This record gives sequence, C-alpha cells and structure tokens, in this order.
Amino acid sequence: MQLGEVIRGFDDEANAAEALIACGDIALLARVDAMTSWFGETVGEYASGAVRRFANLAGSEDWLGLMNILERADDPGAGCLTFMVDWSLRQDEAIAAPRGEAGEPHAGCTCGGNGACT
Repeated sequence: MQLGEVIRGFDDEANAAEALIACGDIALLARVDAMTSWFGETVGEYASGAVRRFANLAGSEDWLGLMNILERADDPGAGCLTFMVDWSLRQDEAIAAPRGEAGEPHAGCTCGGNGACT
C-alpha cells in the first residue's frame, strides 16, 4: 500500500472504505464511521483529515510510536494509516464522549453541540 496514493484516493468513498478495510481492523472502520456523523464528513474526508491532524498535532512520543509501528509492520502503509487514524479517533472520541448525543454541548463548552470546539 502506497500511503500517498491511498490518501489521494479518499475522495472516492469506496476507495476510503476499502483502504481502511485493507488495514485489517474492522473496528477502526466502525469507529471512523461513527465519528463521521459527529462531524458531518464522509469516511474519506474523516480519514484524510485524521492523517493531516496527526501530521500537524502529534507530539514527539506519538511520532516515536509511529516509527516503532513502521519498523515492525509487514505493510508500513497500512500500519501508518491505522496508527494515524487511531490517534485522531482517540482525540476526537475524548471530545465527543462527554457531549453525549449529537447536538448536546458538553460541560464548560459554548459550542452548542455543533462540534466547533477543540
């Protein structure tokens, strides 16, 4: 799997789902699918955004974890994609979980439940 080609193919929803399935983690795809409803994105939009968020926001320990995965992975592209998407999901799930149902703001936030907070 060439990661750059896969990410470019995320514009096509079928390609995005296929790439996440190819990672061998169906639970990851289910988590992405659940998160798309929170942000009003397609699976491809969420996955490509997840990769960008990791690249821009991950700390040194996160990058070290990614390097460790890449050293041991049979398919480094799939390992990288899985790691980056999982990292973004954990960040987003931490924000979404306190909010409860979609549209309900969480304590101490003024987002009004629209997901605009960080």
